[in-house]
Amino acid sequence: MSKAYNEMSYVEVAAIYNDINFIPLDAAADLGKSVADIAGPNARMLDFGGGAGRISVPIAANTRMVTMDIEHHMLKAAKDLADDRNTPMKLATGTVLQTPFANNTFDAIITTNVLHQIEQWRDALLEARRILKPEGVFLIGRDVLDEESCAGRMRSQSRLITGEIAPDMRPTDAAGPALFQFLQEQGWQMQRPIKACEWVERVSPATILQRMSEGTHNETWSLSSGQIEALMKRLTPWAKAEFDDLDRVEDVKWEFMLYPIRGMGA
Repeated sequence: MSKAYNEMSYVEVAAIYNDINFIPLDAAADLGKSVADIAGPNARMLDFGGGAGRISVPIAANTRMVTMDIEHHMLKAAKDLADDRNTPMKLATGTVLQTPFANNTFDAIITTNVLHQIEQWRDALLEARRILKPEGVFLIGRDVLDEESCAGRMRSQSRLITGEIAPDMRPTDAAGPALFQFLQEQGWQMQRPIKACEWVERVSPATILQRMSEGTHNETWSLSSGQIEALMKRLTPWAKAEFDDLDRVEDVKWEFMLYPIRGMGA
């Protein structure tokens, strides 16, 4: 598990994070409704490491949402997004290892793209259990990209190269089967995954390369300029050999999946 990955700063990327990870408004509305259907009407919810609010703001339109994060700049971005969409939402400062909430506070908790960044992710799950009501539901959200698309193939290759040039940026073992193995060991009930929403991004390999080189892509925003340069020196010729036309625009399918966990509340 890498110390560098766990200590990434979101200060520089906060203002553009929601642009990098944009979910179209109709898909975001579907996401919010799907979560509300699971959590229950008017549920008190927590986004556990909610960051810039791309997930919590759509949910807040249907629940009593609190977005918690340790990074002030990300919480500001979340507030800006909520204000822009005229959506009431509370903000809280805290870490997923030590939240500012009492036992049995929330009807539902959701976390997205957080656990794989935290070395002590098991402790974070136990903290979530403490503040979740006994009958509450814990939701793990994941962005799912079509792996056969140009974007999926480029992401896989960029991660392979990044792991070689910057091994300290590899995610923790929560990115793999260890997460769900731990849930099973605790006796928590994993329910059937639910597709909350889907959308299509029209993008070309050339555009993805440009975003990566500029550090405005999910695979590179956390890398240093030197690491980005080293990555692009290897990824660009690979892409030229892999794709007949780098400028060819493709429909890339995205899904947002929810993994509900029951029986977790203390």
